[in-house]
Amino acid sequence: MSEYQYYEFAAVDGPISDEGLQYARGCSSRAAVSRVRWQNTYTFGSFHGSVETLLKYYDAHFYIANWGSVCLGLAFPESALDLEAVQPYLRGGDRFKDTLSVAKIGHRHIVWWTRNEEGGWGWTEGEGLIDQLIGVREELLRGDYRALFLGWLADFDPDEWQDRGDGGVVMPPIPPGLDRLSPALMTLAKHFPSDPDALAVAAGLSPASRAIRLPMAEVLEKLSPSEMRALLARVAEGGGPGVMAELNRLTCPRGQIPEGQAMNCVDFAALTIAARRARQKQEAEAAAAKRQHEAELRRQHLASIWQRADRLWQDLDPLMAQKIASAYDQAAGHLQELREAHAQAGDLHRFQQRLDEFRRRYSNRPSMLRRIEKL
Repeated sequence: MSEYQYYEFAAVDGPISDEGLQYARGCSSRAAVSRVRWQNTYTFGSFHGSVETLLKYYDAHFYIANWGSVCLGLAFPESALDLEAVQPYLRGGDRFKDTLSVAKIGHRHIVWWTRNEEGGWGWTEGEGLIDQLIGVREELLRGDYRALFLGWLADFDPDEWQDRGDGGVVMPPIPPGLDRLSPALMTLAKHFPSDPDALAVAAGLSPASRAIRLPMAEVLEKLSPSEMRALLARVAEGGGPGVMAELNRLTCPRGQIPEGQAMNCVDFAALTIAARRARQKQEAEAAAAKRQHEAELRRQHLASIWQRADRLWQDLDPLMAQKIASAYDQAAGHLQELREAHAQAGDLHRFQQRLDEFRRRYSNRPSMLRRIEKL
């Protein structure tokens, strides 16, 4: 299997600086580099720059390799994320062990989703995926933490929790809207999958209502003159994206965001396992019903064959007259159905008599006789 690695970086808040562009160009001589995009595919060798350094300038990064690695990194101005609200979704915070982690690089926070699938997944392509995922960043800036919950859920194994005694471990808040994922979140869930039954249970516990955002004018009116001057100074110094992120967060105060009921991990695992068993039972019943329906259709078909048996035996002679392989295959298929129809009718003896007659009549057709032996 040939090697495939794909790296892409994208600027969202605005074109990167001259300093950033110079560094980006120095990372590869073959990459397509601009102030808003950096992308390259590797079929041999690897990326020689620093992902972390590029995320000081670009706002999003996506990486995928066909040996089973995929990574999404989203960069935010230092004050844009409410780290206190983010913290419950983090486990140990180890980027290479946990799906979800957060790191600080300079004056920015990077939210990472990382997955390493043992055995790889064969051929894959990364082109265009960062554009499908970039919406996650805007959702996080608005205080929508569904992407964080999906990252936490990707590491949740209900079977590991069902017999554990530490029932005091509380799972993170279940954000609203898990039952209606945005296109960006659906792409995220596809590349960083979680237990489907756990996601279904969480979606059922997820609040249906969304917070009502305050008008931006109302948020600005509540700022003191000194706060307003400080924000304008930051905008003048190039910190506009960070200021907008803060203001967007203020339009949806944390206290107004509804959360699902508090639940410990053991209870959530129990609900997930119960949902899995219910789903498996439903699937088994549906499969049994399908098999029963197909069996009845087959019974009716063979009954029709039995009623038309004399005509079908006669239809074999024109096929044999063609003396070609495809006609012999068709004749063998008819014989197989005739055999099953006679068996269903309890008259295999009659079938064998007529088959012996057919075999004697075409004893000089060895290729057809071989097909009959396989019936």
